[in-house]
Amino acid sequence: MQRIHEQDLHELEKQLYDRFEKSTDFSNKDVLIANQKFRAYFVKTLVDLPITLSTINQAASGNENESFLKMFSPFEEEASMSLDELCNNLLHGKLVLFSTKGLAAVIEPEHPGISRSVSSPESENPLQSAFDAFTEDIDKNIGLLRKKMISDQLVIESRETGTQSTKKIAMVYLEGVAQTKVIAAIRDKLEQNKDKELTTVRDLLSILGHPKFSITPTYISSELPGEMVQNLMNGKVVILLDQYSFAFAFPAIITDLWSTTLDVNYPYLFQVFLRTIRAIGALLAITLPGLYIVLNSVNPELLRIQLAITVAKSREGVPYPSLIEMLLVMLLLEMIIEATIRLPKNIGPTITMIGGILLGQAIVQAKLVSNLLIIILVASAIANFVLAGYMNTTGIRMYKYVVMLISSFFGIWGLEAAMIWIILYFSSLSTCSVPYLSLSVKGKAPDE
Repeated sequence: MQRIHEQDLHELEKQLYDRFEKSTDFSNKDVLIANQKFRAYFVKTLVDLPITLSTINQAASGNENESFLKMFSPFEEEASMSLDELCNNLLHGKLVLFSTKGLAAVIEPEHPGISRSVSSPESENPLQSAFDAFTEDIDKNIGLLRKKMISDQLVIESRETGTQSTKKIAMVYLEGVAQTKVIAAIRDKLEQNKDKELTTVRDLLSILGHPKFSITPTYISSELPGEMVQNLMNGKVVILLDQYSFAFAFPAIITDLWSTTLDVNYPYLFQVFLRTIRAIGALLAITLPGLYIVLNSVNPELLRIQLAITVAKSREGVPYPSLIEMLLVMLLLEMIIEATIRLPKNIGPTITMIGGILLGQAIVQAKLVSNLLIIILVASAIANFVLAGYMNTTGIRMYKYVVMLISSFFGIWGLEAAMIWIILYFSSLSTCSVPYLSLSVKGKAPDE
Protein backbone atom coordinates (compact mmCIF):
# COMPACT_ATOMS: atom_id res chain seq x y z
CA MET A 1 0.00 0.00 0.00
CA GLN A 2 1.24 3.45 -0.84
CA ARG A 3 0.26 6.89 0.36
CA ILE A 4 -0.43 9.53 -2.29
CA HIS A 5 -1.22 13.22 -1.94
CA GLU A 6 -5.02 13.70 -1.90
CA GLN A 7 -5.05 16.04 -4.91
CA ASP A 8 -2.84 13.68 -6.92
CA LEU A 9 -5.06 10.79 -5.89
CA HIS A 10 -8.20 12.43 -7.29
CA GLU A 11 -6.39 13.33 -10.49
CA LEU A 12 -5.16 9.76 -10.87
CA GLU A 13 -8.66 8.38 -10.35
CA LYS A 14 -10.08 10.73 -12.97
CA GLN A 15 -7.42 9.76 -15.52
CA LEU A 16 -8.02 6.09 -14.81
CA TYR A 17 -11.74 6.48 -15.29
CA ASP A 18 -11.28 8.43 -18.53
CA ARG A 19 -8.97 5.75 -19.91
CA PHE A 20 -11.53 2.94 -19.49
CA GLU A 21 -14.89 4.71 -19.61
CA LYS A 22 -15.66 3.33 -23.11
CA SER A 23 -15.36 -0.26 -21.86
CA THR A 24 -18.63 -1.57 -20.49
CA ASP A 25 -16.91 -4.22 -18.36
CA PHE A 26 -14.88 -1.57 -16.50
CA SER A 27 -16.44 -0.76 -13.14
CA ASN A 28 -15.80 1.27 -10.00
CA LYS A 29 -17.60 0.82 -6.70
CA ASP A 30 -17.44 2.02 -3.13
CA VAL A 31 -16.51 -0.94 -0.94
CA LEU A 32 -15.99 -1.49 2.76
CA ILE A 33 -12.90 -3.49 3.77
CA ALA A 34 -12.22 -4.01 7.48
CA ASN A 35 -14.41 -1.01 8.33
CA GLN A 36 -12.46 1.24 5.95
CA LYS A 37 -13.99 2.83 2.87
CA PHE A 38 -12.30 2.31 -0.48
CA ARG A 39 -13.08 3.13 -4.07
CA ALA A 40 -12.49 -0.06 -6.09
CA TYR A 41 -11.60 -0.03 -9.79
CA PHE A 42 -11.62 -3.31 -11.68
CA VAL A 43 -12.62 -5.15 -14.86
CA LYS A 44 -15.78 -7.14 -14.14
CA THR A 45 -14.95 -9.92 -16.60
CA LEU A 46 -11.62 -10.58 -14.85
CA VAL A 47 -12.51 -10.03 -11.16
CA ASP A 48 -15.09 -11.74 -8.96
CA LEU A 49 -15.66 -8.81 -6.57
CA PRO A 50 -18.11 -10.36 -4.03
CA ILE A 51 -15.90 -13.39 -3.37
CA THR A 52 -12.80 -11.19 -3.27
CA LEU A 53 -14.32 -8.86 -0.65
CA SER A 54 -15.56 -11.78 1.41
CA THR A 55 -12.12 -13.40 1.39
CA ILE A 56 -10.33 -10.18 2.34
CA ASN A 57 -12.75 -9.32 5.15
CA GLN A 58 -12.53 -12.82 6.61
CA ALA A 59 -8.75 -12.63 6.60
CA ALA A 60 -8.77 -9.14 8.15
CA SER A 61 -11.45 -9.79 10.77
CA GLY A 62 -9.06 -10.98 13.47
CA ASN A 63 -6.07 -8.81 12.57
CA GLU A 64 -4.81 -5.53 13.84
CA ASN A 65 -4.98 -2.55 11.52
CA GLU A 66 -1.24 -2.75 10.92
CA SER A 67 -1.52 -6.39 9.92
CA PHE A 68 -4.41 -5.50 7.68
CA LEU A 69 -2.27 -3.06 5.73
CA LYS A 70 0.29 -5.80 5.13
CA MET A 71 -2.33 -7.83 3.26
CA PHE A 72 -2.06 -5.57 0.24
CA SER A 73 0.59 -5.99 -2.42
CA PRO A 74 3.05 -3.30 -1.35
CA PHE A 75 4.61 -0.80 -3.72
CA GLU A 76 8.14 0.38 -3.17
CA GLU A 77 8.14 3.76 -1.54
CA GLU A 78 10.41 5.21 -4.20
CA ALA A 79 8.26 3.82 -7.03
CA SER A 80 5.64 6.09 -8.52
CA MET A 81 2.02 4.97 -8.76
CA SER A 82 1.72 5.96 -12.44
CA LEU A 83 -1.34 5.75 -14.63
CA ASP A 84 0.33 3.24 -16.96
CA GLU A 85 1.12 0.94 -14.03
CA LEU A 86 -2.47 1.04 -12.81
CA CYS A 87 -3.85 0.40 -16.30
CA ASN A 88 -1.51 -2.54 -16.73
CA ASN A 89 -2.62 -3.98 -13.38
CA LEU A 90 -6.28 -3.62 -14.30
CA LEU A 91 -5.76 -5.37 -17.64
CA HIS A 92 -4.05 -8.25 -15.84
CA GLY A 93 -7.07 -8.79 -13.60
CA LYS A 94 -5.92 -6.91 -10.48
CA LEU A 95 -8.13 -4.89 -8.11
CA VAL A 96 -7.10 -1.25 -7.62
CA LEU A 97 -8.21 0.44 -4.39
CA PHE A 98 -8.19 4.12 -3.42
CA SER A 99 -9.13 5.34 0.05
CA THR A 100 -10.32 8.76 1.17
CA LYS A 101 -7.18 9.01 3.33
CA GLY A 102 -4.91 9.12 0.30
CA LEU A 103 -3.98 5.44 0.29
CA ALA A 104 -3.69 3.40 -2.90
CA ALA A 105 -3.21 -0.35 -3.24
CA VAL A 106 -3.33 -3.13 -5.79
CA ILE A 107 -4.37 -6.59 -4.67
CA GLU A 108 -4.67 -9.98 -6.32
CA PRO A 109 -8.42 -10.78 -6.36
CA GLU A 110 -10.43 -13.90 -6.92
CA HIS A 111 -10.97 -14.54 -10.62
CA PRO A 112 -14.05 -15.96 -12.36
CA GLY A 113 -13.70 -19.41 -13.88
CA ILE A 114 -12.55 -18.36 -17.35
CA SER A 115 -9.50 -20.64 -17.56
CA ARG A 116 -9.77 -24.21 -18.78
CA SER A 117 -8.61 -26.93 -16.42
CA VAL A 118 -5.98 -29.49 -17.38
CA SER A 119 -7.52 -32.03 -19.74
CA SER A 120 -6.54 -34.73 -22.24
CA PRO A 121 -4.73 -33.68 -25.44
CA GLU A 122 -6.97 -32.97 -28.42
CA SER A 123 -4.59 -32.88 -31.39
CA GLU A 124 -1.99 -35.46 -30.36
CA ASN A 125 -2.26 -39.10 -29.37
CA PRO A 126 0.29 -39.97 -26.67
CA LEU A 127 1.22 -43.62 -26.30
CA GLN A 128 2.59 -44.93 -23.00
CA SER A 129 2.61 -41.37 -21.70
CA ALA A 130 0.64 -39.09 -19.39
CA PHE A 131 -2.70 -37.91 -20.78
CA ASP A 132 -2.45 -34.29 -19.69
CA ALA A 133 -2.14 -31.30 -21.99
CA PHE A 134 -1.18 -27.66 -21.77
CA THR A 135 -3.98 -25.17 -21.11
CA GLU A 136 -4.34 -21.51 -22.03
CA ASP A 137 -3.11 -20.33 -18.62
CA ILE A 138 0.66 -19.86 -18.67
CA ASP A 139 1.04 -20.37 -14.90
CA LYS A 140 -0.67 -23.76 -15.13
CA ASN A 141 1.59 -24.71 -18.02
CA ILE A 142 4.71 -23.78 -16.05
CA GLY A 143 3.34 -25.80 -13.14
CA LEU A 144 2.90 -28.85 -15.41
CA LEU A 145 6.55 -28.60 -16.44
CA ARG A 146 7.67 -28.14 -12.82
CA LYS A 147 5.62 -31.16 -11.78
CA LYS A 148 7.24 -33.39 -14.39
CA MET A 149 10.78 -32.06 -13.96
CA ILE A 150 11.68 -31.61 -10.31
CA SER A 151 15.08 -29.96 -10.69
CA ASP A 152 16.74 -26.80 -9.44
CA GLN A 153 18.43 -26.56 -12.85
CA LEU A 154 15.13 -25.78 -14.53
CA VAL A 155 15.14 -22.04 -15.25
CA ILE A 156 11.96 -20.03 -15.94
CA GLU A 157 12.42 -16.53 -17.37
CA SER A 158 9.12 -14.64 -17.58
CA ARG A 159 8.64 -11.41 -19.46
CA GLU A 160 6.04 -9.38 -21.33
CA THR A 161 6.06 -8.13 -24.88
CA GLY A 162 3.93 -5.71 -26.88
CA THR A 163 2.66 -2.19 -26.29
CA GLN A 164 -0.95 -2.10 -27.45
CA SER A 165 -1.68 -5.60 -26.16
CA THR A 166 0.84 -7.00 -23.72
CA LYS A 167 1.43 -10.75 -23.82
CA LYS A 168 3.08 -12.80 -21.08
CA ILE A 169 5.68 -15.27 -22.29
CA ALA A 170 8.04 -17.61 -20.49
CA MET A 171 11.40 -18.91 -21.70
CA VAL A 172 12.20 -22.28 -20.12
CA TYR A 173 15.49 -24.15 -20.32
CA LEU A 174 17.61 -26.61 -18.38
CA GLU A 175 20.77 -24.93 -17.13
CA GLY A 176 23.89 -26.91 -17.93
CA VAL A 177 22.13 -28.84 -20.71
CA ALA A 178 20.98 -26.13 -23.14
CA GLN A 179 23.82 -24.47 -25.01
CA THR A 180 24.69 -20.96 -23.85
CA LYS A 181 24.66 -19.62 -27.42
CA VAL A 182 21.10 -20.88 -27.96
CA ILE A 183 19.86 -19.30 -24.72
CA ALA A 184 21.65 -16.03 -25.47
CA ALA A 185 20.32 -15.88 -29.05
CA ILE A 186 16.70 -16.30 -27.95
CA ARG A 187 17.02 -14.02 -24.91
CA ASP A 188 18.63 -11.22 -26.95
CA LYS A 189 15.94 -11.35 -29.63
CA LEU A 190 13.16 -11.25 -27.03
CA GLU A 191 14.80 -8.26 -25.35
CA GLN A 192 15.46 -6.39 -28.59
CA ASN A 193 11.89 -6.84 -29.87
CA LYS A 194 9.98 -6.55 -26.59
CA ASP A 195 7.88 -3.70 -28.03
CA LYS A 196 6.58 -5.79 -30.93
CA GLU A 197 3.02 -7.07 -30.73
CA LEU A 198 2.65 -10.80 -30.10
CA THR A 199 -0.71 -12.34 -30.94
CA THR A 200 0.19 -15.25 -33.22
CA VAL A 201 2.95 -17.84 -33.60
CA ARG A 202 4.16 -16.00 -36.70
CA ASP A 203 4.63 -12.89 -34.54
CA LEU A 204 6.79 -14.98 -32.19
CA LEU A 205 8.93 -16.18 -35.09
CA SER A 206 9.30 -12.59 -36.30
CA ILE A 207 10.42 -11.49 -32.84
CA LEU A 208 13.00 -14.29 -32.75
CA GLY A 209 14.30 -13.25 -36.17
CA HIS A 210 13.35 -16.42 -38.03
CA PRO A 211 12.93 -16.16 -41.83
CA LYS A 212 9.48 -15.21 -43.06
CA PHE A 213 9.64 -17.52 -46.08
CA SER A 214 10.83 -20.95 -45.05
CA ILE A 215 9.52 -24.36 -46.08
CA THR A 216 11.20 -26.10 -43.17
CA PRO A 217 9.81 -25.34 -39.69
CA THR A 218 12.31 -23.84 -37.26
CA TYR A 219 10.50 -25.02 -34.13
CA ILE A 220 8.60 -27.93 -32.63
CA SER A 221 5.11 -27.39 -31.26
CA SER A 222 3.29 -29.72 -28.90
CA GLU A 223 0.50 -29.68 -26.35
CA LEU A 224 2.10 -32.51 -24.35
CA PRO A 225 4.10 -31.48 -21.25
CA GLY A 226 5.94 -34.82 -21.33
CA GLU A 227 7.27 -34.14 -24.82
CA MET A 228 8.44 -30.67 -23.84
CA VAL A 229 10.26 -32.12 -20.81
CA GLN A 230 12.17 -34.44 -23.15
CA ASN A 231 12.95 -31.48 -25.42
CA LEU A 232 14.37 -29.62 -22.44
CA MET A 233 16.55 -32.60 -21.58
CA ASN A 234 17.73 -32.68 -25.20
CA GLY A 235 19.01 -29.13 -24.88
CA LYS A 236 16.18 -27.21 -26.51
CA VAL A 237 14.68 -23.97 -25.19
CA VAL A 238 10.90 -24.01 -24.66
CA ILE A 239 8.76 -20.90 -25.01
CA LEU A 240 5.27 -20.71 -23.48
CA LEU A 241 2.70 -18.10 -24.50
CA ASP A 242 -0.11 -16.97 -22.25
CA GLN A 243 -3.56 -17.96 -23.55
CA TYR A 244 -2.04 -20.48 -25.95
CA SER A 245 -2.35 -24.19 -25.31
CA PHE A 246 0.81 -25.22 -27.18
CA ALA A 247 4.47 -24.93 -26.23
CA PHE A 248 7.27 -24.30 -28.71
CA ALA A 249 10.74 -25.85 -28.58
CA PHE A 250 13.69 -24.17 -30.33
CA PRO A 251 15.60 -24.96 -32.44
CA ALA A 252 14.31 -27.72 -34.73
CA ILE A 253 16.86 -30.08 -36.31
CA ILE A 254 16.75 -32.75 -39.03
CA THR A 255 16.08 -35.64 -36.64
CA ASP A 256 12.80 -34.02 -35.59
CA LEU A 257 11.39 -35.17 -38.94
CA TRP A 258 11.35 -38.81 -37.91
CA SER A 259 11.74 -38.85 -34.13
CA THR A 260 9.46 -37.86 -31.31
CA THR A 261 10.72 -37.41 -27.79
CA LEU A 262 8.12 -39.87 -26.50
CA ASP A 263 9.90 -42.66 -28.40
CA VAL A 264 12.11 -43.06 -25.35
CA ASN A 265 9.17 -44.80 -23.65
CA TYR A 266 9.74 -47.84 -25.91
CA PRO A 267 12.54 -50.41 -25.83
CA TYR A 268 15.58 -49.33 -27.81
CA LEU A 269 15.04 -51.70 -30.76
CA PHE A 270 11.40 -50.62 -31.03
CA GLN A 271 12.55 -46.99 -31.03
CA VAL A 272 15.06 -47.61 -33.85
CA PHE A 273 12.47 -49.52 -35.87
CA LEU A 274 9.84 -46.78 -35.58
CA ARG A 275 12.28 -44.01 -36.46
CA THR A 276 13.54 -45.98 -39.45
CA ILE A 277 9.97 -46.36 -40.70
CA ARG A 278 9.44 -42.61 -40.38
CA ALA A 279 12.70 -41.80 -42.18
CA ILE A 280 11.73 -44.10 -45.06
CA GLY A 281 8.28 -42.48 -45.06
CA ALA A 282 9.86 -39.02 -45.46
CA LEU A 283 11.89 -40.24 -48.44
CA LEU A 284 8.90 -41.92 -50.11
CA ALA A 285 6.59 -38.96 -49.51
CA ILE A 286 9.00 -36.66 -51.36
CA THR A 287 10.04 -38.93 -54.23
CA LEU A 288 7.01 -41.08 -55.17
CA PRO A 289 5.03 -38.44 -57.17
CA GLY A 290 8.13 -37.36 -59.09
CA LEU A 291 9.18 -40.97 -59.64
CA TYR A 292 5.74 -41.78 -61.11
CA ILE A 293 6.11 -39.00 -63.69
CA VAL A 294 9.70 -40.01 -64.51
CA LEU A 295 8.90 -43.69 -65.09
CA ASN A 296 5.62 -43.01 -66.85
CA SER A 297 6.36 -40.15 -69.23
CA VAL A 298 10.00 -39.09 -69.32
CA ASN A 299 12.16 -42.18 -68.79
CA PRO A 300 9.93 -45.29 -69.19
CA GLU A 301 13.00 -47.18 -70.50
CA LEU A 302 14.14 -47.51 -66.87
CA LEU A 303 11.38 -50.08 -66.31
CA ARG A 304 11.42 -53.70 -67.36
CA ILE A 305 9.34 -54.23 -70.49
CA GLN A 306 6.61 -56.18 -68.67
CA LEU A 307 6.21 -53.46 -66.03
CA ALA A 308 6.33 -50.71 -68.67
CA ILE A 309 3.47 -52.36 -70.56
CA THR A 310 1.44 -52.66 -67.34
CA VAL A 311 1.96 -48.99 -66.57
CA ALA A 312 1.00 -48.01 -70.12
CA LYS A 313 -2.20 -50.07 -69.94
CA SER A 314 -3.18 -48.40 -66.64
CA ARG A 315 -3.17 -45.02 -68.43
CA GLU A 316 -5.13 -46.25 -71.44
CA GLY A 317 -7.88 -43.72 -72.21
CA VAL A 318 -6.56 -41.01 -69.82
CA PRO A 319 -6.66 -37.70 -71.79
CA TYR A 320 -4.12 -35.76 -69.72
CA PRO A 321 -0.31 -35.98 -69.53
CA SER A 322 1.16 -37.44 -66.35
CA LEU A 323 2.00 -34.05 -64.80
CA ILE A 324 -1.53 -32.66 -65.18
CA GLU A 325 -2.97 -35.97 -64.00
CA MET A 326 -0.79 -35.94 -60.89
CA LEU A 327 -1.43 -32.27 -60.08
CA LEU A 328 -5.20 -32.73 -60.43
CA VAL A 329 -5.41 -35.60 -57.98
CA MET A 330 -2.85 -34.17 -55.54
CA LEU A 331 -4.76 -30.88 -55.28
CA LEU A 332 -7.97 -32.82 -54.62
CA LEU A 333 -6.17 -34.76 -51.88
CA GLU A 334 -4.85 -31.52 -50.33
CA MET A 335 -8.39 -30.13 -50.21
CA ILE A 336 -9.71 -33.32 -48.61
CA ILE A 337 -6.97 -33.14 -45.95
CA GLU A 338 -7.74 -29.50 -45.15
CA ALA A 339 -11.49 -30.14 -45.10
CA THR A 340 -10.98 -33.03 -42.67
CA ILE A 341 -8.94 -30.81 -40.34
CA ARG A 342 -11.35 -27.85 -40.41
CA LEU A 343 -14.64 -29.74 -40.20
CA PRO A 344 -16.24 -30.80 -36.89
CA LYS A 345 -15.10 -34.18 -35.65
CA ASN A 346 -18.53 -35.76 -36.07
CA ILE A 347 -18.55 -35.29 -39.87
CA GLY A 348 -14.81 -35.19 -40.64
CA PRO A 349 -14.45 -39.01 -41.03
CA THR A 350 -17.49 -39.03 -43.34
CA ILE A 351 -15.91 -36.49 -45.66
CA THR A 352 -12.69 -38.50 -45.65
CA MET A 353 -14.56 -41.64 -46.68
CA ILE A 354 -16.48 -39.83 -49.43
CA GLY A 355 -13.38 -38.12 -50.76
CA GLY A 356 -11.04 -41.07 -50.43
CA ILE A 357 -13.21 -43.94 -51.60
CA LEU A 358 -16.14 -42.67 -53.64
CA LEU A 359 -14.34 -39.82 -55.38
CA GLY A 360 -11.25 -41.96 -56.04
CA GLN A 361 -13.31 -44.78 -57.53
CA ALA A 362 -15.40 -42.41 -59.65
CA ILE A 363 -12.43 -40.52 -61.06
CA VAL A 364 -10.74 -43.79 -62.11
CA GLN A 365 -13.89 -45.14 -63.75
CA ALA A 366 -14.29 -41.85 -65.61
CA LYS A 367 -10.81 -42.44 -67.14
CA LEU A 368 -9.53 -39.11 -65.83
CA VAL A 369 -6.63 -40.74 -63.96
CA SER A 370 -5.02 -44.16 -63.89
CA ASN A 371 -5.32 -46.85 -61.24
CA LEU A 372 -1.57 -46.77 -60.67
CA LEU A 373 -1.71 -43.05 -59.89
CA ILE A 374 -4.22 -43.65 -57.10
CA ILE A 375 -1.89 -46.26 -55.59
CA ILE A 376 1.08 -43.88 -55.79
CA LEU A 377 -0.95 -41.03 -54.34
CA VAL A 378 -2.28 -43.02 -51.38
CA ALA A 379 1.17 -44.44 -50.64
CA SER A 380 2.68 -40.93 -50.71
CA ALA A 381 -0.03 -39.55 -48.42
CA ILE A 382 0.36 -42.39 -45.90
CA ALA A 383 4.15 -42.00 -45.93
CA ASN A 384 3.74 -38.26 -45.40
CA PHE A 385 1.65 -38.63 -42.26
CA VAL A 386 3.93 -41.09 -40.50
CA LEU A 387 6.27 -38.16 -39.84
CA ALA A 388 6.47 -36.54 -36.42
CA GLY A 389 4.58 -33.26 -36.05
CA TYR A 390 2.00 -31.57 -38.25
CA MET A 391 4.41 -28.78 -39.25
CA ASN A 392 6.92 -31.31 -40.59
CA THR A 393 4.24 -33.09 -42.63
CA THR A 394 3.17 -29.78 -44.16
CA GLY A 395 6.75 -28.97 -45.17
CA ILE A 396 7.17 -32.38 -46.83
CA ARG A 397 3.88 -31.86 -48.69
CA MET A 398 5.40 -28.71 -50.21
CA TYR A 399 8.75 -30.32 -51.05
CA LYS A 400 7.16 -33.03 -53.18
CA TYR A 401 5.69 -30.42 -55.54
CA VAL A 402 9.18 -29.06 -56.18
CA VAL A 403 10.54 -32.56 -56.86
CA MET A 404 7.57 -33.41 -59.08
CA LEU A 405 7.87 -30.29 -61.27
CA ILE A 406 11.63 -30.63 -61.77
CA SER A 407 11.25 -34.35 -62.54
CA SER A 408 8.60 -33.66 -65.20
CA PHE A 409 11.08 -31.50 -67.15
CA PHE A 410 14.40 -33.31 -66.65
CA GLY A 411 13.43 -36.89 -65.89
CA ILE A 412 15.51 -39.05 -63.58
CA TRP A 413 18.33 -36.47 -63.58
CA GLY A 414 15.85 -33.83 -62.45
CA LEU A 415 14.70 -36.09 -59.61
CA GLU A 416 18.28 -36.56 -58.46
CA ALA A 417 19.02 -32.84 -58.82
CA ALA A 418 15.92 -31.97 -56.77
CA MET A 419 16.98 -34.32 -53.96
CA ILE A 420 20.50 -32.85 -53.99
CA TRP A 421 19.00 -29.34 -53.85
CA ILE A 422 16.91 -30.30 -50.80
CA ILE A 423 20.02 -31.63 -49.02
CA LEU A 424 21.96 -28.47 -49.86
CA TYR A 425 19.03 -26.34 -48.69
CA PHE A 426 18.93 -28.21 -45.38
CA SER A 427 22.66 -27.73 -44.95
CA SER A 428 22.26 -23.96 -45.39
CA LEU A 429 19.68 -23.67 -42.61
CA SER A 430 20.68 -22.60 -39.12
CA THR A 431 18.45 -21.64 -36.20
CA CYS A 432 19.75 -20.05 -33.00
CA SER A 433 23.31 -20.78 -34.16
CA VAL A 434 22.52 -24.51 -34.48
CA PRO A 435 22.81 -26.07 -38.00
CA TYR A 436 19.63 -27.83 -39.14
CA LEU A 437 21.56 -30.98 -40.08
CA SER A 438 22.78 -31.43 -36.50
CA LEU A 439 21.95 -34.73 -34.86
CA SER A 440 21.78 -33.11 -31.41
CA VAL A 441 21.16 -29.61 -30.10
CA LYS A 442 23.57 -30.33 -27.23
CA GLY A 443 26.42 -30.78 -29.71
CA LYS A 444 27.32 -34.19 -28.26
CA ALA A 445 25.74 -37.60 -28.80
CA PRO A 446 22.55 -37.82 -30.86
CA ASP A 447 19.35 -37.07 -28.97
CA GLU A 448 17.55 -40.12 -27.66
